[in-house]
Amino acid sequence: MTPTGVLLAAGTGRRFGSDKRRILLPNHEPLLLHCVRRMRAVLDDVLVVLRPEDTDLRAAVIALDCRVCVNPQPDRGMGSSLACAVQASRESAAWLVQPADLPLVRLRTLRRIAEQLKTCAAVVPICHGRRGHPVGFSVQFADGLARLSGEPGARSLLKKAAGVVWLNLHDPGIYLDVDRPADVETVCRHLPTQEAND
Repeated sequence: MTPTGVLLAAGTGRRFGSDKRRILLPNHEPLLLHCVRRMRAVLDDVLVVLRPEDTDLRAAVIALDCRVCVNPQPDRGMGSSLACAVQASRESAAWLVQPADLPLVRLRTLRRIAEQLKTCAAVVPICHGRRGHPVGFSVQFADGLARLSGEPGARSLLKKAAGVVWLNLHDPGIYLDVDRPADVETVCRHLPTQEAND
């Protein structure tokens, strides 16, 4: 069974200053939908966590043949969004979890993490000594993930777990996120070569 892809997209983007999920990339796709489409190209099941008021984004995600779950209290942080996603997909055998502001993650990275997850408890990608996303979690983490709240997310679960694989990759896309307006220029510069590196 392939894992469920989880895109965490219920944040407010305070540091960005506006709704970064909707900014248009050079390929004329909004940032969020670009990330959704790429994850869906690799995984059969993708679940996107949104805010209650995101009715237009919900429709756009569903049109890409993906599922949506709503975090009723998104201000409680990324951990609460991840908990909502796992609660909404308890039938899954594993999860690949990624914030929805990482548009440069390579498709082969998604494939490698999904494949590695078949034989270990969790997978954390690393590039140039920096950890990134997506992080893969097996079903043994389901209960812990479903109880998360707050901003730190699942790092505390990984610290205590056995069987975590730290996977070295050559993919800076695992950490090149769109956090501030200046990051858009970096993403736009790298995006044209993304498909060649997949």
